[in-house]
Amino acid sequence: MKLDKIFSFLVPKDHKFFPLFNDAADNLVLASELLIKLVRERDLSQRLEYMKQIKDVEHIGDDITRKLLTELNGTFITPFEREDIHELISNMDDIVDYIHSSSKRINLYKLSAIPEEFVWIADRIHSANKEIQNVLRSVRSVSDFKKHVHSIEKISEYESEVDDIYQEHLSKLFEQEVNAIDLIKKRDILTTLEKAIDKCDDVGNIFSSLIIKMG
Repeated sequence: MKLDKIFSFLVPKDHKFFPLFNDAADNLVLASELLIKLVRERDLSQRLEYMKQIKDVEHIGDDITRKLLTELNGTFITPFEREDIHELISNMDDIVDYIHSSSKRINLYKLSAIPEEFVWIADRIHSANKEIQNVLRSVRSVSDFKKHVHSIEKISEYESEVDDIYQEHLSKLFEQEVNAIDLIKKRDILTTLEKAIDKCDDVGNIFSSLIIKMG
């Protein structure tokens, strides 16, 4: 048997990493869809239901992460460098974790009204997750990432928009919020939401790094 034939048997097949990346991306989108519903909801009991649903999604994400790490630890030849795969897995898991953390804070703090800035940020987290999903639904090898430069750029744009919203709203909170406890609550939620979009951008940066490494 020729060497290239032998090598082909060692190369990971599509039924390993990329379908699991796809599952993780679908889970990201589901989490951010629920987050949008949560931040648009005024009824406290319904907010609790959305938070519980996000918690379930977070558990699903943990299962997908474990499966990916098992594949990573048990596969001799990976579709791209191990450290990049590990970073991708970790950052996608972190996105769902921060969405879950945001939902818990929104539920626990029982804000009578959700600031519109939170809704704007949730929308952009969802849009960034949709771009991540768009990339990972299409790739079957590392070379396919080159086809998705536009999606990577969009993720970066959403992160930049959220950074502006974050700075402006934080400034407004300190200027206008007269209740110190409410200020702390809103700042805490705002910061957690901002961390979620930062992790989306980290995923986009991994995609960019893979493109550069492929030349």
